[in-house]
Amino acid sequence: MVGYFAKVSVEDSLAILRDLLRQDIRANLQTVVQVATKYSDILEPAKLIELFETFNCNEGLYYYLGSIINFSQDPDVHFKYIEAAARTGQLKDVERICRESNYYNPEKVKNFLKVRFTK
Repeated sequence: MVGYFAKVSVEDSLAILRDLLRQDIRANLQTVVQVATKYSDILEPAKLIELFETFNCNEGLYYYLGSIINFSQDPDVHFKYIEAAARTGQLKDVERICRESNYYNPEKVKNFLKVRFTK
């Protein structure tokens, strides 16, 4: 199924991924993450992040961004990965990215983590 998306327009691909998540997020999450990862450059990380956030799918966002974070210099990708990792309880990954990445906004991350963990 993942190969099918090579033949589909960006708009149609995003619509199909949206429908897959809407129909059965648990059953389709792995496929959506695989498609998002494989076609990330074409579908654009910002649009894919928005797609996962629309469904409050932190797990999907975490796995998708985890697969592209080492190739991205986009501060928003790094911040969203830190957010998704924190929300899914992957604190070792939060710590690792905060230690290793040069591409996130430290003030923004500090404020997020402070709010997240002082509740």
